[in-house]
Amino acid sequence: MPKKLDYRAVWMDARALLAVHKEAIAAIAGFFIFMSAWVSAFLMPPLIVENLDDRNQAILEISRYFEANWRVLVPTMLVTIYGSLSLYVLMSGRSLEKVGDALKIAAALFFPYLLASLLVGWATLAGFLMLIIPGLYLSGRFAILPAVITQDVGGGVRSSVIRSWRVTHNCGWSILFLMLFVAVILRIFAGVADAAIVAICQSIAGEGGVPIVVSAVKALFVAIEAVVFIVMLVAVNRQLSAQTPNQ
Repeated sequence: MPKKLDYRAVWMDARALLAVHKEAIAAIAGFFIFMSAWVSAFLMPPLIVENLDDRNQAILEISRYFEANWRVLVPTMLVTIYGSLSLYVLMSGRSLEKVGDALKIAAALFFPYLLASLLVGWATLAGFLMLIIPGLYLSGRFAILPAVITQDVGGGVRSSVIRSWRVTHNCGWSILFLMLFVAVILRIFAGVADAAIVAICQSIAGEGGVPIVVSAVKALFVAIEAVVFIVMLVAVNRQLSAQTPNQ
């Protein structure tokens, strides 16, 4: 029987995972993801690419932004990655006695995960540079890589990349469409909430608003989006792994 991704089953499993791990998720995401996003949002201007039609100009603007803000971007990015990896470990099905166990395992997996992400990232980037469609397809096929790496199956980076490719066989586009749908919904809610908070702050404090509050709201939605995607991809991996024979 061909492998199939059931969106309804993903939704139900994701809700169950949230219910079981909600306290630990709130603690890890609050400290590692929310705080990092809050610091970066408060210290850095937003990235604005004015001309997306000109790919070379867009790449140049992004490069300039990174050069100007790398001292904040790099540390906060690494902390966010570590927090996200800890959440994947938390929901990986491992036997964990306390939240600290997830943090320790995530620390041990941190550099192998970075290496695997770089390998997959370069392949995906090459797909985007050749044509948009191959890049999108590879994004769907490798989306569950962190969930696979954090499972207690061993085998190293190469094995995890191969396993991710096998698990998502025939489901790359289904995973991508799910990710895009969830991203659009989250961005709409985040945009509405951000506009409302900015308007309230400006009505209280004038045109400048209250930057620390506005940046906190932005960071909150960054953390929420990260948690939603992590839980969703863990559920996707669980469902598709059950349909994939171990080899």
